[in-house]
Amino acid sequence: MWGGDQPDLPEVHNNEKKKSMCSVVEVCHVPTGEWVQKPTTGDPSLGVRGYAAAVIGNEIFFFGGSCGHDECYHNSLYSFNVYTFNWKELSPTTSHHGPMMKTGSSMIAIKVKDEDYLAVIGGWGPSSNNTPPQPGARYSKTGGHQWCNEVHLYRLKTGTCKWTSPTVIGDRPPPTNGFSLTSITNTTTILFGGYFGDGRYSNDVYVFEFTDTSVKCTKFSNPGGSVQWPQERSFHSSVLINCSSGPHLLVVGGVGTSDCWLLNINKMEWKELTNILDSVTNRKGHSLSVWNETQTTHWIIEFGGDGSISETRFIEIISSAGDLVVQSVLDVNEYQKRRIQGINTYMYMYVLISCSCLPANK
Repeated sequence: MWGGDQPDLPEVHNNEKKKSMCSVVEVCHVPTGEWVQKPTTGDPSLGVRGYAAAVIGNEIFFFGGSCGHDECYHNSLYSFNVYTFNWKELSPTTSHHGPMMKTGSSMIAIKVKDEDYLAVIGGWGPSSNNTPPQPGARYSKTGGHQWCNEVHLYRLKTGTCKWTSPTVIGDRPPPTNGFSLTSITNTTTILFGGYFGDGRYSNDVYVFEFTDTSVKCTKFSNPGGSVQWPQERSFHSSVLINCSSGPHLLVVGGVGTSDCWLLNINKMEWKELTNILDSVTNRKGHSLSVWNETQTTHWIIEFGGDGSISETRFIEIISSAGDLVVQSVLDVNEYQKRRIQGINTYMYMYVLISCSCLPANK
């Protein structure tokens, strides 16, 4: 866990206190639930708020974000190595080329023809002193800001690293920010929700299919009637859960909501998960991660958010007969106790099995 809006974080471009606060990461050891703070080396991104992030192997990539002072937004790209805890700048902030300097965008990793790319979609930022408009993209201005539906690719191959503009085919989303973007496969991703900047929110679903030069967008909207479909929202969070019945998108919280939904992606069918604590659902601007402990047990780790509820929660979801069911919701102490009990049970069973294998005394 890195960055985000934090108490006492200086609202400046950069100074020693800001650099000190941003030169550490918080690491959660999921099998035990223990949080540990670790120092980092190199210079971290200045876009500490509202950045986009994606993971490839042992590297986390960070794009854009804002400093938190005046109208300072970024379109820089950084990598962070989770083995060495070292930062590296890949592409600096510039107003001359690349994606708009912005916040509230999303980024996912894709792999095409055995090559790694990063895809950055949407976001909002200042409407003046920004990068040249992307051909084919739309920009919606409100006051001194603009929302966009830009789609950029960044090729990570050594020697050819650069931003490119893929050809967009099909139902391109309108200019928006605060949506969730979740990978389904190496070349497909799913977008849900978002804010248009004019007081309107979205509950549409878009599926993106990437090649190295193009992206096909397919839109799915609420058909109405008795069909279950979540309400409009932004700054929610989502993760992908794979089970025997196919990939499912879990969506939690968001602006103006306090709920939890599952989308069966293959069938494009939503189901609301009820009777879940407000401490889980009543959040916005929070993060979700998934740990697949087994093929049928999935732990969702929820952290932070813009509001009074920000503590870590561990949500246990089990797969049963092709369906996903919330088994338990635990705070850190409850989760750690559960893990210790599991270890003790394992050790007890191990001792019993070991003893049963010993030869009998004669």
